[in-house]
Amino acid sequence: MTRQTMPGLLPRMIAVMALLMLMYAVVVGAALLAGFSWPVVVTGVVLAVLLQWCATERLARATTGAQIVTADEEPELHGALDRLCALNDVAKPRVAVSPDPVPNAFTLGRSKRHTTIVVTRGLLEILEPDELGAALAHEVAHIRHRDVAVMTLASSLAIAMSWSARVARDFVRRNSKPVPFFRQIRDLPIAFMVAGTYPLIIVLGLCGLLAQLPLRALGRYRELAADHDAAVQTRQPALLAATLLKIGNSDMVPRTDLRATARVPAIGLVAAKPVRLAWWSTHPEIARRVDRLTALSDTPATR
Repeated sequence: MTRQTMPGLLPRMIAVMALLMLMYAVVVGAALLAGFSWPVVVTGVVLAVLLQWCATERLARATTGAQIVTADEEPELHGALDRLCALNDVAKPRVAVSPDPVPNAFTLGRSKRHTTIVVTRGLLEILEPDELGAALAHEVAHIRHRDVAVMTLASSLAIAMSWSARVARDFVRRNSKPVPFFRQIRDLPIAFMVAGTYPLIIVLGLCGLLAQLPLRALGRYRELAADHDAAVQTRQPALLAATLLKIGNSDMVPRTDLRATARVPAIGLVAAKPVRLAWWSTHPEIARRVDRLTALSDTPATR
């Protein structure tokens, strides 16, 4: 089936990725100026990406308590996903259910053929079968767009930088007061690292924080693109809009936003909680998404 692209979205994504690459280049340059050799810097970058690439799915499932379910256990969920995968000509992802009572769904993995869609128990209970299909269509659109792979690659260095700065910060706090001798011995490797690279750690922490701005903007753009694609593929933009409103107006708000809290590049259907500053949110406002889907209902592509 022909892929539909939201007008003007691709240039924005390219601009955001270019900004991220520029920021990462600054960090690499700072590491070289701090005395690290090219092989050490390249090895660090490769390890940061590989760890994210291989560990993201396990970490996300552990964070949410999600368990893989079979078609016998969740026939309705598997049936809806089977139809969507056939419609979009994509390999069927694994399906997992989280016991979280808050309605949400998200996609995680590293490629079209190594992907898992996680649905919370709350989402299964609140949505009707056609609404569940609309929510899954949004997640399948993320798979078609390779969003999880893109976000994993884009955020790997930012997550590694934030982690390094957090380790150094925790070390300084822990040793700002007298500590037992054996703890001092245990902390010696970190002490040498902090003492020798303290300016670099400050740069890493600052760049890790600043990198969240383009990363979150990229995430918001990809959510809009997935909405657009799902609406066009199913020809039911109004149904997806109604589904988003139903989730957004539920009494419970998702507690776990893996992108914002656990720093896991999982692509969720809705944000964990609204934020006052739109440019800091991992998702567009539901009202904005509904407005775009409502406008899309009047286009020939969805009739």
